[in-house]
Amino acid sequence: MADKETTYQDVLGRIEALADGETDPITLMSTISCEVFHAFDHFHWVGFYRLVNPQTLKVGPYQGGHGCLTIDINRGVCGACARENATQIENDISQTTDHIACSSETQAEIVLPVRDADGNVTAVFDIDSTTPNCFDDTDLKWLEKITAMLVS
Repeated sequence: MADKETTYQDVLGRIEALADGETDPITLMSTISCEVFHAFDHFHWVGFYRLVNPQTLKVGPYQGGHGCLTIDINRGVCGACARENATQIENDISQTTDHIACSSETQAEIVLPVRDADGNVTAVFDIDSTTPNCFDDTDLKWLEKITAMLVS
């Protein structure tokens, strides 16, 4: 089995090849969700929540079980990411007081902001894992590269 760094490098290469010339954000989000979801066995939900107004995130393209349809920006790890315009890493969600439990399988979560060309949050990229303490600097580095593909 490939190490994490190699897996992410392969995923980014596939996304770049599949998305070559594509500019539609929903199409890109769909492709990214699919490729990242299938890259790691311990990822059980991978997808986007789009900022549809200043207070509301709505589920966008995703892979895995059902996600929350709507998230108030003042709630949860996704809301914190959007509010703070900063990546949130929760490697033990049982210790996270504001975690929104969409699945009892989730043990860890990373959420990255998706920004427009001016640096404003347009969506968040949410990845839930069945493995606690699995997200580290390698995930952060590669997932930031992947979300940067969505800058509009």
